[in-house]
Amino acid sequence: MEDELVKDAHVLLHPIRFRIIELLVENPLHINGISKVMGEERRLVSYHLLTLEEYGFVNSKYEISESPKSKGKAIRKYWVTDKVKEVISELKKI
Repeated sequence: MEDELVKDAHVLLHPIRFRIIELLVENPLHINGISKVMGEERRLVSYHLLTLEEYGFVNSKYEISESPKSKGKAIRKYWVTDKVKEVISELKKI
């Protein structure tokens, strides 16, 4: 259990991934929104989102965009899972 917590903490506490989590806690976003707010390249954000999703910190699904710029396009929205709170809570105990 402790080994898993160390692994999870390593994934979650990476500066870019932690910033992504902070953004997604406020509001589900798609990758373009995340990269724009962070001022980071889309591929870098994509890499970190894949890692966060692989470890269960975020989920995603495709939606049809209602935004005027991309109306009708399928966009992938990301949001945080309960695992974020659980891991942070465990880290605070230590």
